Amino acid sequence: MKKPFFKRTPVKIALLTLSFPVTMGLGYILVYIALNMYQTMFIRVVIGAAGVLWGVITVVWIWLASDYTKLWKSWLNELKGSRMQRARKRYPEYMALREKYPLAIARHERHCMHHKPPMSYKEMIEEAISVDEKEWAEREAFRRANREERKQYKVKRPPTLREEATHQGEKL
Repeated sequence: MKKPFFKRTPVKIALLTLSFPVTMGLGYILVYIALNMYQTMFIRVVIGAAGVLWGVITVVWIWLASDYTKLWKSWLNELKGSRMQRARKRYPEYMALREKYPLAIARHERHCMHHKPPMSYKEMIEEAISVDEKEWAEREAFRRANREERKQYKVKRPPTLREEATHQGEKL
């Protein structure tokens, strides 16, 4: 199911990017008026500065209110994900591995993405296919055990001395 046209990330980015020069153009109208009016220099400078400030502040406000950098990052992640999906579909044996050992394969993909320089999708998939089936089973068992162990803790971090002492109203 596709998103509506105006909800797509590239469309949002295009519209926001287009709004920046439009906003600056509207601010330039005051600068143009100030340059061509017959008033004292002080009034002309105040009106021109107001136009420039309005344009800059409005662009910065739009940038911050819309999380413009976050939109770019999410779009780049969407592109990476679609490229990876296409690469996965070319290798049915990799898709079979992915269905059998989802945690281990996901960890392998994250690991390969952080190589310096990053591995290509083809290299990553070929490396995964070359690993023995027994090794993948061991990695998957380790990942599952690790996940179950983390789920046992209700707090994401280990308790400190202060928290242990204060559970009965005592202070250190």
